Amino acid sequence: MVDLKKYKGPLLSILIIFIVLAVMITIGFTIGILSNDPDGLERALIDAQGEEWVEGLSSPWEPIFGWIDNDYIVALIGISLTVIFIVAFFALISFLAKQKRASE
Repeated sequence: MVDLKKYKGPLLSILIIFIVLAVMITIGFTIGILSNDPDGLERALIDAQGEEWVEGLSSPWEPIFGWIDNDYIVALIGISLTVIFIVAFFALISFLAKQKRASE
C-alpha cells in the first residue's frame, strides 16, 4: 500500500501548478476575445465557417474590460495579469518551501 502522506508535498505542488496554468491559459485566451480584430485561429475559422459564428462568442472578462477600446492596453493588461500570477505562484512555492524547512 502506498503511503500518500509521504507524497503530499509533491502532489500539492503538482495540483497548484495545474491550477495556475489553467488560470493563465484562461486569461490569455479570454483577453484575446476582447480584441475586435481576429487572431490567426479566428481568421481561419471565419474563412472556413463564415462570419456568423463570431457573434455568439462572449468573454467572462467583458464586463470588466469591455470599456477598453485599445488593443494594446488589453494586451498589456493580459501580460500584466499573467506576470502577476506567475510571481504569485513562485512566491507561494517559496513560502511553502520555507515553511517545510522550518518545520523539519
